Amino acid sequence: MNSIERNAWLAKEILVHERALRGYLSRFFKNVADIEDVVQETYARLLSLNDAASSAVRNWHAFLFTSARNAAVDRIRKTRVVSIDTLAEMGSEAVLDQTPSAVDTINARQELALLLETVASLPDRCREALTLRKLYGLPQREIAQRLGIAESTVEKHVAYGVRLCAERMFARRGEKRKPDPPKVAPGWKGISDEQ
Repeated sequence: MNSIERNAWLAKEILVHERALRGYLSRFFKNVADIEDVVQETYARLLSLNDAASSAVRNWHAFLFTSARNAAVDRIRKTRVVSIDTLAEMGSEAVLDQTPSAVDTINARQELALLLETVASLPDRCREALTLRKLYGLPQREIAQRLGIAESTVEKHVAYGVRLCAERMFARRGEKRKPDPPKVAPGWKGISDEQ
C-alpha cells in the first residue's frame, strides 16, 4: 500500500472513529495526555501492520478498539501504581462489534429487493429521472438535457417517483400510512403528459 492509499485508508476506516475511541479510553484514563498517548500508540500500531496483516482484518472498527485496549493495558502495566479497579474494568470491557446480525442482513436484502422491484415498476421516464437523480446524483439540468425534457419536469418526475416508491413500499410491507397530498403545480396535467 503506497502512502496515498494508506492515507485514504486511515481517513476512511480509522480517523472517523477517533471521537468514540477517545470516549472509550476516557473510561480508563483521567488524564487527557494519557488518552492522547494511547491514541497515538494505537495509530502507530495500525500503521505498522504489514499488507498481509492488514488484508486479514475484516472489521477495522473492532480491530481499532481492540488495539487501543491493548495499548492501554500496556501503558497501565508500565506505570508503578496500578488501580485494581482499572485492570478489572479493562478485562471485562467488550469491544463493540458493528457487524450486522444475520437477521439484519436478511432484512436489508429484503428491503433492497423490494425497493428494486418498486423502482422497476415505475413509469419509464419517472424511473429514468429518479435513478439518474437519486442513484447517480446527477443535477436536474443534466438529467433534463439527457432526457430532452424541462428541468421542472425532471423535478416532478423525481418527486412523483419518490412518492410512488414510498407508497408502494409501505403498502407491500402492510403498514398503514396516510399518503401525503400530491403537490402538483397549477396547470400541470400529470406525469405522463410530457413523456
